[in-house]
Amino acid sequence: MTHHAATTPRPTVAASMLRSLHGYLAARGHDADALLRAAGLAARDIADAERTIEARHYERLLQAAIAASHNPLLGLEFGMAVHPERWGGIGRLLVHCATLGEAIAFQTRYVHLVNAAGRTTISEHDGETTIEWRDAEPTMPALVEEAFAAWVGFARWASQRDRAPIAISFRHRAQGDPAVYRAFFQCPVHFEAPGHRLRFDSKLLAAPLRSPDAVLATALAARVDTRQARYDSHALVAALQDWIAARLAHGAPGLADAAVAMNLGERSLQQRLHDAGTGFRQCVDDTRRRLAERHLRDASLSIGDIGLRLGFSEQSAFQRAFRRWHGLPPAAWRRRNG
Repeated sequence: MTHHAATTPRPTVAASMLRSLHGYLAARGHDADALLRAAGLAARDIADAERTIEARHYERLLQAAIAASHNPLLGLEFGMAVHPERWGGIGRLLVHCATLGEAIAFQTRYVHLVNAAGRTTISEHDGETTIEWRDAEPTMPALVEEAFAAWVGFARWASQRDRAPIAISFRHRAQGDPAVYRAFFQCPVHFEAPGHRLRFDSKLLAAPLRSPDAVLATALAARVDTRQARYDSHALVAALQDWIAARLAHGAPGLADAAVAMNLGERSLQQRLHDAGTGFRQCVDDTRRRLAERHLRDASLSIGDIGLRLGFSEQSAFQRAFRRWHGLPPAAWRRRNG
């Protein structure tokens, strides 16, 4: 049996982030719906605030907004205007924490549910605490600046204290006047540094927050834990579908090889897929359908070529599957949607 490395899930952000940015742009007179379309989304795609969406759409929305506004500091300014609702249920949890340290601990634990484009770590040394952002893959500066400004803005809002960090550093160059960064963060801001880091006095971890509620925080944390379980299952589905897509040209892969690729036993994989509301055969079918639609939009590919790319040994099998998916043959779907 051939062993494969597990596929890394595609970075995602919570739809609440996109909804918040969409509202921010609309409030400032931009055609937010047009910018959302430029990012490859529609309003219905961000209707469910707890849904996760591929991070590339969030970056595209930021890019489109920066281009439309001619404002390279838009990401930083969006972060400055933070409100806990931007982070959905996790934001509501953070509001009801007792201290800033408790909120930061939850934020670090669940940050991937809000923005998995980067991973955060927290460390303490000699009375200073450092939060470091590490990109899951190369990330545009505006996205990192939004995150840092939002963290500082939330800490000030929730603690009702206008405290400044010790220092901020970014790997990228300044996107605008460095004085704008310094005016908001109220501390030295370093650019083209070895990493994205926020340093502050560890004493701030004990700062009380404005709306502590231990009972409500416990209930909200339980909800987020449930969402975490769903996220893990759906991330597995996304990784599995990517793995399937890379192998379909050689025929439909089997459950045994898939389990090895996902670093799971066969029964464990089946159970995790069941928890996500699907199954292995369904994942293969869904992957084939998605790829069939993409390939049919490429006029250079024949129907026969597409069937082979999807791992169908006979064209009649591809034709039957496509009729099951869409109620019409692939050639007719191509004419209608190409």
